[in-house]
Amino acid sequence: MTTVRSYGPGNPLVFSHIPKTAGTSLGAALEQVLGPEQAVRGGIDTSLFGGYDETEGVSAEMMAGVFYAPEALPADVSLVTAHVAPYTTMERYPGADHITVLRSPQVRLLSQWLHSRSLSELTLRHWGVAAEAFRTGRLPLREYLHHAKVAPSVDNTITRFLAYPHPLLQRTEFIPQEHDDELVAAAIARLDTFAHVNLVENPAFMKDLSEWLGTPLPEVQLNERTSVPPRFRPDLRAELDADTRAQLDYRCRLDIRVWQHVAERVLPDAHPDVVLE
Repeated sequence: MTTVRSYGPGNPLVFSHIPKTAGTSLGAALEQVLGPEQAVRGGIDTSLFGGYDETEGVSAEMMAGVFYAPEALPADVSLVTAHVAPYTTMERYPGADHITVLRSPQVRLLSQWLHSRSLSELTLRHWGVAAEAFRTGRLPLREYLHHAKVAPSVDNTITRFLAYPHPLLQRTEFIPQEHDDELVAAAIARLDTFAHVNLVENPAFMKDLSEWLGTPLPEVQLNERTSVPPRFRPDLRAELDADTRAQLDYRCRLDIRVWQHVAERVLPDAHPDVVLE
């Protein structure tokens, strides 16, 4: 008989939500099943901060969801579903089970770019001067991929999120190739400490997670992306010319290796390159 895992104050289940990996739906499903009295729903730490980290004009509501140090996270929660790097939550909750799901890196990055383009000025007003980080998404894809002030959002984000706070990671610099192997190794080492890891591309990932958790998870579909305004709506065929596609692949080169590491375990009968394509 499968035992349902139990989580309580100070001993939470932590879903390390990598941006744009369908994690909003997964977080909602976990909350329905676990019914936590206290939870961290959303929020960020500094792991993916780029050069736009000023707080002038940022609303109090948004500031309340920024965790600058592990101890800023509340101690008495039983579920965490946030864009908070595993380093931060493992420091705060050393006995917690950590889970995550990865997504095809190029698709994840394109989804992030499109999401940034969908944000209205009405929404961005809450972020004060830091809203410039989101406005970079309105640039053509080629320029966005070269914008160093948002490097953590466009340059191997999955690897950065997992390897944080590795000393080779810089907020406004792209990762040089000579550091690839060390950072991939650091990301995989962190990932291998997780209780459960899967891929969006695995058709059975919700089933696998349900079996690990010990209880069925509901099918929850939450689409947090809003429509892209017509003036920011891109022609993806035109944006993804050969040079830009090559740059997209380059910005995802470490993430692809991390994704393939997971794919070898959860998709043993599929060739990772075929799934990615």
